[in-house]
Amino acid sequence: MAFALGACGPRAPAPSPHLAWAYPTGKPEALAEAPPGPHHVPGSPLALDLIALEKSGALPDWFPDEHPPPPAIVKRESPKGPTPCGECHLIAGVGFPGAADLAGLTEAYIIEQVKEFRSGRRRSSQLDRFDTMEMIKVAQAVSDADLKAAASYYARTPRRTRQMVIETDRVPATRPSYFGWMELVPNGRPEPIGGRIIEVPEDRARLFLMDPHTLIIDYAPQGSVVRGERLVRTGGPAGQACRTCHGADLRGLGDAPPLAGRSAAYLARMLWDIKTGARGGPSTAPMQAPVAKLSEAEITDIAAYLAARAP
Repeated sequence: MAFALGACGPRAPAPSPHLAWAYPTGKPEALAEAPPGPHHVPGSPLALDLIALEKSGALPDWFPDEHPPPPAIVKRESPKGPTPCGECHLIAGVGFPGAADLAGLTEAYIIEQVKEFRSGRRRSSQLDRFDTMEMIKVAQAVSDADLKAAASYYARTPRRTRQMVIETDRVPATRPSYFGWMELVPNGRPEPIGGRIIEVPEDRARLFLMDPHTLIIDYAPQGSVVRGERLVRTGGPAGQACRTCHGADLRGLGDAPPLAGRSAAYLARMLWDIKTGARGGPSTAPMQAPVAKLSEAEITDIAAYLAARAP
């Protein structure tokens, strides 16, 4: 769950990758303990106690009418089973900082990607990236039957974005989290954005209550959205427009995933991981030529534009 009891053990620091803003790497830390309940989030009539839910193995589902009935592998901890999908991707499939949004991806694509993690062909260019290591563990532990159930569920779950892109010259002060996202520094002074995209939740408390309606803000450099639109439309150095595979509206085409409205940090990591060869496999092969000559600045601009597009 987003709140957890206990701490994560130490790990050896990975070499800093390029596009370091997309690969936050902090010192080992514990996830915050859930505050006493009951808890509420805007728009939901439910009152849930996260501590009681955690003890029962269940995950919070604030808006059960917005998705199909989830299978056990998505919504509940199992003593001998893998981490449930909803713990990182949420039951609504909207994802979490560091974890992809899954709602609306095709069943075949989700199954393929989990098997890519299982095989070792899908990794991260940050060698000890927390979310990637966790996903590899899950992929190796999940049964094919549970994988199919989860993939079918998320394929039938309506997709919604919670990204908001704001172009600016200065951003709130942040620090990298051990778990792979950026945390606001309390009472920190705004600082120059410096070619980065800084991704933080609009409301941290709601984010950690696993509210799928919480917005995620991507602060992006001035002009990045317009520059990114040009690159997406023309294909940049490779000359292969993104719409060729991902659809005219960038909402996906066949098993090619939707790009519109995704996390800018996640998109940048995926492009860099493909460029460096950390992410491979059959579905990634068509992407290798388009990303091969992209610079870090171009990837940043592309990520800003795609995150700004409504799905």
